[in-house]
Amino acid sequence: MLANDPFDRRTGDDGIEVWVAQVGPFANVNTAFIDRATNTVVIVDPQNAIKWLSALEKENLKPTHVIITHTHRDHVGGVKKLLKSVPEIELIGHSKSNYSNLLSRVLFQQLNYTQTWEHEEHTMEKWQAGGITLHVTHSPGHAPGHLTFHGHGVFHAGDLLFTARSGRVDLPGGDAESQWRSISFARNTLLSLPQDWWLIPGHNYEWIDGTKPIWVTIADALTHNKALNSPTLEEFNNLDFIRFDDDLAA
Repeated sequence: MLANDPFDRRTGDDGIEVWVAQVGPFANVNTAFIDRATNTVVIVDPQNAIKWLSALEKENLKPTHVIITHTHRDHVGGVKKLLKSVPEIELIGHSKSNYSNLLSRVLFQQLNYTQTWEHEEHTMEKWQAGGITLHVTHSPGHAPGHLTFHGHGVFHAGDLLFTARSGRVDLPGGDAESQWRSISFARNTLLSLPQDWWLIPGHNYEWIDGTKPIWVTIADALTHNKALNSPTLEEFNNLDFIRFDDDLAA
């Protein structure tokens, strides 16, 4: 946990730090991008505010931006307290991520973004804060308005991809074809990136050897991830983890 555990960290030649840690009871994996030169701290999907605030305070840092892959409650559990503790935080996500179906409020949390991305499905935009530059891809399928982020040596996949599989498609707002198209787009992106970059999943689920790493290299994900290696929609639809009645669905 953040309060006790060091993070997995990497620092690029540009000085941007990346911190990765598992947080909370649902094995969520959070990422932070840190530029100490400008005191910019960008957290992806903060599950627990107290643990993030405590860890950052120890290094005289505080969050400046929160960016959201999607608004399932397990991914945004720390947002409210972060905003209360640091009111000037910028909160950013895709406009379509605030899913309006009233019957789905138990799963989704409505967020009051200070800024939204509006780009179309399976397209990418560049975003900058301080010295941090991220490429933001609209990757729906698991949830409306789902985003992935990559830059500074990592690809944060949210629930588009886990280390060895992908997010489910049968929750409200989910769609198998959109998920498969998002994964196909992600595969092309991953093939274009340095293969020693880290793929960071939305949850720390089992890898092919039975361990539960909080990241794997892009090369290993491209080789072993079952969803990334399903070249047709039919093959993807037959995977044993994308729906509730499948043993591995999550």
